[in-house]
Amino acid sequence: MPGVIVGEDDRTMPAKRPATEVSSLAPAPAEAGRKAVRGKDVLISAALFLAGVGVAFGWAYDLFAKLFDLVHNRCAFQRSDFSVGCSVIRPPASALWGLLIGGGGMFLVLVGALVLGAVAAMTGRRAWIWPAVALPVIALVGGAGHVLVATAIS
Repeated sequence: MPGVIVGEDDRTMPAKRPATEVSSLAPAPAEAGRKAVRGKDVLISAALFLAGVGVAFGWAYDLFAKLFDLVHNRCAFQRSDFSVGCSVIRPPASALWGLLIGGGGMFLVLVGALVLGAVAAMTGRRAWIWPAVALPVIALVGGAGHVLVATAIS
């Protein structure tokens, strides 16, 4: 191979680039790619999310109380022979569906609002929209779970 010097291309360090090429490879500033996180939106989003957590805890307390009504065995004490006679009542399937819809639905909506609100805040969009949408959905799902579990209790 005429004109090729062996070992010239075997460098361990990359070749230095001209200044004009280096400036074009520099990452763009953060302000150019996305909007800044707005403090007011984050505060409104946090307040709405905490309101959603409060509503979810209220419905969860109601569903937890109804769970005890579902698993409660009705027992009567027999005074004559000191025995206890219990009648075990199996709850209907609507009770399980109510607990799954109520508890699971509220959990998924809260996690979704938290994740989507954080992504919206970091990309410069309005973060309060997702917790605001989640609040009535939590109330709706909790109410549906309450109705399903309450119809199972006789």
